Amino acid sequence: MSELDELRNEVDAADDAILAALRRRFAVTDRIRELKIREGAPRIDKEREREILARVAAAVPPAKRDTVCAIWERLFAGARGEIETIARGVCVKDGKVLLCRGKGAASTYLPGGHIEFGETGAEALVREMKEETGLDSTAGKFLGVVESTFLQHGERHCEINLVYELSIGNGDVSAQEDWIGFEWRPLADLAAANLLPVDIRRFVRIPAG
Repeated sequence: MSELDELRNEVDAADDAILAALRRRFAVTDRIRELKIREGAPRIDKEREREILARVAAAVPPAKRDTVCAIWERLFAGARGEIETIARGVCVKDGKVLLCRGKGAASTYLPGGHIEFGETGAEALVREMKEETGLDSTAGKFLGVVESTFLQHGERHCEINLVYELSIGNGDVSAQEDWIGFEWRPLADLAAANLLPVDIRRFVRIPAG
């Protein structure tokens, strides 16, 4: 085994430990949220969050603090049940629209992903497409906003979707991640794709011009 393989194995072992710790953390924060609801306590405790951020920031070198704090802020957001802001793209070629589907899922959605702090929606869409397909893309005209709320695994989620026209570079559009897949769906057959959220379907059309 090469030194690189050994180091990668160490990374995998560290990831497994992180996942185990996250499962414990999720279980505890779920109980805290339920307790707050029962007792009518405030949902957000900013002082407690500041204390946690100060502790984790102090535990890592200065060069890593922004990364670590961003991870914990994302954990806070998930525990609070905040509204997610997502950039999505409408990419139409030859009468077909590019859709994304979770492996084994019955519904599809427009490609894209979460907007990170400091990004515009267009920048987030281009970054997500590069990460998910390996292809360069261009975010074009802003088409509009769709709000959505839904249940996932028994928990309520809320999203704000910023929708853009999307052009993607040449090459097969294939997923770089195991849990999703891409498909080109004829516009005439869009209803069968079960595209969600339903209100986003009004933006799926052949671009003008």
